[in-house]
Amino acid sequence: MAHPLSGVATLFALFAIALTTAFSAPRDPLVATDVDPVLDLAIAPIVDVLETARVVVDHLEPVQGPEANPSFIVRATAYNSLVSQTNAQPFVTATGARTRWGIVAVSRDLLGTDLPYGSLVRLRDLGAHTTGRGAGAYDALLDGLVFTVEDTMHPRKTQQIDVWFAEYADAVSWGVRRLEVELVRYGRTGPTLDPFQNAAGFDAEPTWLAAR
Repeated sequence: MAHPLSGVATLFALFAIALTTAFSAPRDPLVATDVDPVLDLAIAPIVDVLETARVVVDHLEPVQGPEANPSFIVRATAYNSLVSQTNAQPFVTATGARTRWGIVAVSRDLLGTDLPYGSLVRLRDLGAHTTGRGAGAYDALLDGLVFTVEDTMHPRKTQQIDVWFAEYADAVSWGVRRLEVELVRYGRTGPTLDPFQNAAGFDAEPTWLAAR
């Protein structure tokens, strides 16, 4: 008759052999391991040189950045520091600045959008407002100067600029002209849009170069 513990001993022996076999068997490299297998891929680019240029269908509008120095074509008149042309304080602008050569007033539609107070502008003479005659007649006076928006005009005026002159005769001689107004700086705190004018030591205040 077999000893009752011999069967238990046999089971333990078989279990031990199974464990030993399982841990000593070689591991399959394709089975998930502690380190993923590294695949050595050799990819060679292919360059295809065409005999003729390939035509690309342009179905999108070209993208263009903002205009560096926006410009406006406006009606341009002239004014003096006279009560009949301004108010009871003819030598003080709407911003409180003192009237001087280099100050311009703009209509309120431009003041609220394109040319707020403190804006710096260049002016180019395009001639008489209706005929265009005498274009460039005032360029010698305007070239190289930067004017400052410090005043405004009567509410009924639109798309118009008023150039300040010290003498009444000069304002009358100016008449009504067309001007190209080029924006150099938007408002008092905007960036100066001309790299040259951004240079150190830039003085925006114009000086009177010639008298008519």
